[in-house]
Amino acid sequence: MKINESVSILVPVYNIEKNIEKNINILIEKISPFMTNFEIIISDDGSKDNSKKIIEKICAENKNIIGVYSKENHGKGNALKRACEIANGKYIIFCDGDMEIDPSQLENFFEIMNKENADIVIGSKRHKNSVVNYSNTRKIISFVYFMFVKIFFHLPIQDTQTGLKLFKREAIINIFPRILVKAFAYDLEVLVACNSNGKKIVSAPVIVNPNRHFGFIKLSVLWKTFIDTLAIFYRLNIVKFYKDLFEELKSNPLVSIIIPLKKINDYIKDETEYLLEQTYKNFELIILPDFYSEEEIDLNIFKDKRIKIIETGNLPPALKRAKGVEISNGEILAFLDDDTYPEKDWLKNSLRAMETKNIKALGGPAVTSPKDNFSKQISGLIYGSALMSGKHKARYVPDKVQYVRDYPSCNFIITKELYEKVGGFDSEYWPGEDTILCNNIMKANEKILYTPEALVYHHRRDLFFGHFKQLKGYAWHRGYFVKKFGGNSFELSYFIPSIFLLWTVFLPIALIFNFPIFINNLIPALSEKIITVFLLAPHTLYFICLIGSWISSFSLIKGFCKIVGIFLSHLVYGFFFIKGFLRGLKE
Repeated sequence: MKINESVSILVPVYNIEKNIEKNINILIEKISPFMTNFEIIISDDGSKDNSKKIIEKICAENKNIIGVYSKENHGKGNALKRACEIANGKYIIFCDGDMEIDPSQLENFFEIMNKENADIVIGSKRHKNSVVNYSNTRKIISFVYFMFVKIFFHLPIQDTQTGLKLFKREAIINIFPRILVKAFAYDLEVLVACNSNGKKIVSAPVIVNPNRHFGFIKLSVLWKTFIDTLAIFYRLNIVKFYKDLFEELKSNPLVSIIIPLKKINDYIKDETEYLLEQTYKNFELIILPDFYSEEEIDLNIFKDKRIKIIETGNLPPALKRAKGVEISNGEILAFLDDDTYPEKDWLKNSLRAMETKNIKALGGPAVTSPKDNFSKQISGLIYGSALMSGKHKARYVPDKVQYVRDYPSCNFIITKELYEKVGGFDSEYWPGEDTILCNNIMKANEKILYTPEALVYHHRRDLFFGHFKQLKGYAWHRGYFVKKFGGNSFELSYFIPSIFLLWTVFLPIALIFNFPIFINNLIPALSEKIITVFLLAPHTLYFICLIGSWISSFSLIKGFCKIVGIFLSHLVYGFFFIKGFLRGLKE
């Protein structure tokens, strides 16, 4: 059959310089007899060899071939996601770069899709008509994983990992931005998300001829795949993460990205590089240091015409942002901190969400940077723990789509119209300037949407000094804001650490001075045992939660450091929240 509609073929590759040109020629040769309108998107996932140069050469020689490149190696899933961001086809195909599966079999995939009226057709090594020449070791591993997936996900298919898949555009394009797994369980997450959104998935037979030698699979890879699979189960069944999707972007507004900072540093240079790689191109970038020298900004990354670097003098971040708004031209304002950097689809996904939901303010997760050292990683684990941050953990790890009442300005987007309506950043508070802005948004009866798709990475503070110093500032201001402004600061979750601190101080005193006996004498109906259980219950429950948090880290050392940090963070936050509430702010 002839396929006349447009088709995007996504080819993820890594360190494949010896075969990439030959394999792409094979792909073109095999699909050309039945495809008349196709593009091939080769996605290089941070290859360390000369793959990028060869891909660039291939792209220069063929207008139907596009190259996408990542600076770091993240995994096959990341490569496919980056490619899908620019795919234009009515149909989207996953095709592994090694050509183990003859691409001519895609003709049968299209026939099956039409016959079954399916949204997705996937190659299946377990199909009764498939011919698979894998080693027994790989077959055993594949079978074990299949049984695991079958028990936990009940997918209507027998194989998720075969590297040839066909999707209708509408079945996948709005799901892709919600996918988090970047490595081996990526295929599973895509299919689980599609299935949970009612997409029909069917299998097709394949002939697989391995052209690579596969040795023993590392235990670390198996373990990581297992953890990713459990995370998918959690997101699917507990968080309902794959619901409430957004439509493709139709508008093209100018966005003003505003970043306040003390001075030009390595973080802002790195962040600027990531911003210039955004898939959404209609933006201006306003960088606001106190001062700068010509030498500091004499870099290629700062010579892009969309970038403005403006000296502000020694102003607090809120007033720097306000100054940035004054000179901005965009109808949308996007605020970042200088120690963040975004995913390539950050802007596009943010605008999709705002357009689909017709809302004027939005925030997304600021996930701990994988580039951070061990100490900073632990700080991120503390913030991202439900035991530490409660419902606010969505600020630090991707969570379900939801409306929020308060959101940090390290990743915050708002229409200029609403920003000006509510008075903007007109305070000198720091931290806390974002809380005041969000409080004013609530007073204006507007909503703030949270979406996990608007993802940036955030460099954390070192544990313990930097982490606790930052936490002290958060707590002190929150305690003061509860008394002065109420509103979105007046929530039980902000009081709990202080209640825990007071109970922790009270408990040993109560036990030393025989408080249970004292109460029993006053109220004989309450036995000493019941009173003792009542006194110990909160900390017993807390200890159990700490152990659960340790286990959920799947790392003995990181988990231990995390729970120690959580306990100390609760005490620090609780203490300075009380100080802020009772004494107000320091000068």
